[in-house]
Amino acid sequence: MTREEKINELERMLANVPEIISPLKASKCSPIGKNRIYELIKKKELRAFEYQGTYIIAKIDLIEYLADHSEDKSPKTYTIKKGEQG
Repeated sequence: MTREEKINELERMLANVPEIISPLKASKCSPIGKNRIYELIKKKELRAFEYQGTYIIAKIDLIEYLADHSEDKSPKTYTIKKGEQG
């Protein structure tokens, strides 16, 4: 599956998610845990903006992160690669 195909599929899967989400919402609608979301933001691996003392994430940034860090297992499933623990 190409990156564009992954993005299209993730956009379909996350169609009901708002365009701007909190880290908690990002963790609930993806296979990434809340603490890992904050870690990715801190390492600048996941783009986020600080707004009134909290972070907001554009849905497209989450989708692109998931597409870039997934492995194809079969035409119908994918897994998220584990990042470096540090």
